[in-house]
Amino acid sequence: MPNIVFFIYNISAVGGTERVASVIINELAKRDYNVHVLGLYGDPGKIFFPFEPNVKVTSLHIDDMKGIRKILYSQHKIRQFVNRNHIDAFVTVESIMATYSVPSLAFTGIRHVVWEHFNFKVSLGIAARSLARQLALCFADSIITLTARDVQFWKQGAWYRRAELVHIPNPMFLEEQKVNESPSKTVISVGRITYQKGFDLLVDAWGKVPAELRHDWKLLIIGDGEDKPLLEGKISALGIGDSVELVGATKAVFAYFEKASLYCLSSRFEGLPMVLLEALAFHLPIVAFDCDTGPEELIENGQNGILIEAGNVDKMAQSLAELMQDDDLRARMRKYKSQKLHTLELGGIIAQWGRVLK
Repeated sequence: MPNIVFFIYNISAVGGTERVASVIINELAKRDYNVHVLGLYGDPGKIFFPFEPNVKVTSLHIDDMKGIRKILYSQHKIRQFVNRNHIDAFVTVESIMATYSVPSLAFTGIRHVVWEHFNFKVSLGIAARSLARQLALCFADSIITLTARDVQFWKQGAWYRRAELVHIPNPMFLEEQKVNESPSKTVISVGRITYQKGFDLLVDAWGKVPAELRHDWKLLIIGDGEDKPLLEGKISALGIGDSVELVGATKAVFAYFEKASLYCLSSRFEGLPMVLLEALAFHLPIVAFDCDTGPEELIENGQNGILIEAGNVDKMAQSLAELMQDDDLRARMRKYKSQKLHTLELGGIIAQWGRVLK
């Protein structure tokens, strides 16, 4: 059996990256792969998204280390790990992690795959992220992007490229759900409460929705994160606390998808948002910013949702209000059958992964 390791920043983290990684890891573990998960941080006993029993999870436990000592220790332990476990392919989850994996794998002959979860234009102001991407382009064997648009971003931004660029989207791992004929009047949005997800923009837009609509409807933001106190302050300042609820992170998130009437994506940037795949599986009409990257590849404007110019809060408020007050439009969108979803079936995505890993 091929020995594969997925190298993750924090194995205990809760987010879209960790969710989709767990799906791919588990599917490979069910097939002819011996799968390891290696984390820089995190407690193997506190994993939010569970793995198959045969997946072996290890943490480097470098929480108390800093600077050059942390880097050198990590590289030594990674190299020791791959040699001891006879690793055939090493998957670096998030391109910024290539600053650790590229030096660690030098001259080992191990196949190195870097799996990007943002898009090439997004660095979050971290110079190391841009450097890591150039290292990946020069020294990795393959770079997996989530969208076709991002493949072009990588090609345009490369100083030099040795790595093969492969577009493998996140899978539609949920089975298509039955249409809920009597959903509650709720708009949901799911994700970590951080700058990236733009929940501050969503709250601003919700404050612009006519008060008579907000009286009957509720906005649920499902997730936790470092910006939660700021978001709570904004909700209070706008005086909309009676129609907005911050639910927190939950493993029962699909219960909210099942009951909701609309999904809203307010992100400033993405890779390929898993939450949109989940919303489509539950036949939810979607209102989304057309940010880089992902929404345009999943939403057929006017058919299963509404695409909005990225960051346009006024247009988001108008689009939400349009769908909230038009029962027939929502019903038509819920019944629309998108052909795009067939290309995202889990079996086909895993087959693409198999070709890259071999």
